[in-house]
Amino acid sequence: MKSLLRLLIICLLVSSSVYGQIKITENDLTVLDEPADTMMRSYLTGIVDRQFAERESILSTFKTESDWDEWISTIRDSVIAWTGPLPERTPLNARVTKRIDKGDYIIENIIYESRPDYYVSGNLYLPKEISRRRPAHLNVIGHAANGKANERYQRMSIAQAKNGFVVFTIDQLGQGERVVKQYEGWDSAPGNAHRIIGIQAFISGTHVFNIMVWDAIRAIDYLVGRPEVDPGKICMTGSSGGGMMTTYILPLDNRIAVAVPACNPNTWSYRVHANLGTDHEQVFFGAFESKIDPRGDLLFTQAPKPLMLNTTTDDNLNPPRGVWNLSNWLYKLYSVYGVPEKFTTSMVRAAHDYNQEQREMTYSWMLRWTGNDASDLWEEDAIIEKEDDLYAAEGGSVYNEPDSRSDHDLVLDYFNANKAEWEAVKNSKGLERLKTELKPLVKEILHIDFNHVNTAVDFQDEQNTGGVKLRKFVLNPETGIVLPGVLIEPSGNNNTGKYIFYINEKGKNSLKYDSDIVADLINKGYSICAVDLRGIGETSPDMAGRFWDFLAGRPIFGQRVKDILTIVNWLKDSDVGAEEIKLWGTGICALYGSFAGVLSDDISGFVLEQPLISFESVVREDIPAYNHEIILPGILEKFDMTQIYQSLCPRKVLVINPLAGDKNIAGNIDIEQTGQAVSVTYKALKKSGAWSIVTSEGDARADLIVKTFTVK
Repeated sequence: MKSLLRLLIICLLVSSSVYGQIKITENDLTVLDEPADTMMRSYLTGIVDRQFAERESILSTFKTESDWDEWISTIRDSVIAWTGPLPERTPLNARVTKRIDKGDYIIENIIYESRPDYYVSGNLYLPKEISRRRPAHLNVIGHAANGKANERYQRMSIAQAKNGFVVFTIDQLGQGERVVKQYEGWDSAPGNAHRIIGIQAFISGTHVFNIMVWDAIRAIDYLVGRPEVDPGKICMTGSSGGGMMTTYILPLDNRIAVAVPACNPNTWSYRVHANLGTDHEQVFFGAFESKIDPRGDLLFTQAPKPLMLNTTTDDNLNPPRGVWNLSNWLYKLYSVYGVPEKFTTSMVRAAHDYNQEQREMTYSWMLRWTGNDASDLWEEDAIIEKEDDLYAAEGGSVYNEPDSRSDHDLVLDYFNANKAEWEAVKNSKGLERLKTELKPLVKEILHIDFNHVNTAVDFQDEQNTGGVKLRKFVLNPETGIVLPGVLIEPSGNNNTGKYIFYINEKGKNSLKYDSDIVADLINKGYSICAVDLRGIGETSPDMAGRFWDFLAGRPIFGQRVKDILTIVNWLKDSDVGAEEIKLWGTGICALYGSFAGVLSDDISGFVLEQPLISFESVVREDIPAYNHEIILPGILEKFDMTQIYQSLCPRKVLVINPLAGDKNIAGNIDIEQTGQAVSVTYKALKKSGAWSIVTSEGDARADLIVKTFTVK
């Protein structure tokens, strides 16, 4: 009997030793023969192609003015909905801060308030002799850091003033005198401001375009209020980002008599096939799904007023084929309206630019439709002013103005006025009410169909290493998507049916750094299922920076949550036969996992490492480090992470090293704000020990993870 007991102890020690020596290598965790690095591009392109085919089918049915009128009305309504409500008009409080007499024209440095205490800087170019009201020309600058001082636009402003126009050239958000100094180092101006404010606006429920377009609308207000200006002859142009503004403003302001967007009008379909993205102010969630192409279709709203597309042959951001596709539709529209002569497309041999030849095309078009001589198009040489001579604000920054408000202030205003308010959850009834209300909101914000889940799986040959069994697999949740994964299970017949589902924003290969945790979990009867969600690890990049998922109405966030639910269903219902599934997520994948937990009770516990502490922290942060991967439009109008965590009650949840909006470990205030509210919920259900939020590293972290998963 003693010999038998001794043998049993030796066997147990050997078994423990074998598992304790588990060494998971990168090769063990690599499933695909080669990275599927084009998967997400092909998948998203397929979605966009289908949506654009439907758009083309719709447009091809329009034969009459009433057909087009109805569609144009739909476009206007959609843009208003995407942009969000514009503010009420408030006093511009415009003032001239400097006047420069150039002999045959005058430059006035202007500053005005598009919203109270929110300043826009500009230069007004006036013909020297004005005997009657003159046509006006609004210049909106593209992505030029020096804004209105950019040489191209100085030359254009001077030439048009000499042609008899009153020209107003303004700095747009993040450029010229509106550069945000603290954003320096976070990409170049003005793109850095567009990205930062864009992300914060999206998750708050508003749009950075709402800010930018109102600045331009108020610039038109200023022009029509000048005694020198004929309010019926307002012209507008801009290149690149300025071409965007000249396009996107049209559904929102009908005072623009002549529009000339340059190096921007195109069709998104061709841009997607050219692997192009864009900036935050130029995208509207679900536009493609609604069969509207915001890159070009907004120009339909200009008809029957004069419109020129000013384009180039070698524009690397706007494929010529896309220009001509858009031009064809616009020509058909103008023909139906009986004014085909009021639409034209110019295309000069040049790169992405607004060169002299392009500018002269613009002058000719504007002169023609404002009753002037179109042959006066030639641009003379001109003296270019120094940037600081064109400053309208003290020290060349609008933020030096007394009580000046920032772009970030405007987003915070919206957030504070519109953020969701939830009652504290202090009893089981309150928790049930929270879960009932939250679940449909989560589904709504993720914009994914959760009714159709495919769990087709192909297994590779089984491997044995270090006393464990490795089974590599590829799961196909839908056509065009593969999710490579590995099951790490005890060898022999020791599978207990208990699984840890591992997902990491850096890919499942990161599990190799936690072989000791894997060994402990295997020793305690758990198996591991490590998977790369779409666009992560072996299937990266995710293409989120292109915004195709956003425009198509299929946010990558929602797609990945669906991946998690698909894998959970497969683990439970397939031959794997998981009886208990717990989730271990890291980084952004921890967020995805917590959202999946709201929608599925099949995940019985959670270890969430380095999740975002709250979406609010991204909005409040001066410079957030998160980007496209967290964009869920308007999420903060519905809920935040506190409600997500509360809804996981009474399941066990460990949050380790949560991150603030700048991706540094959250401070005590943020941790307490989220943690305390969730603790109250768990305490009310007598489950205090099931919830914890901690900062921890090294061995202590490993012990916490293992105990959370294994201790009852």
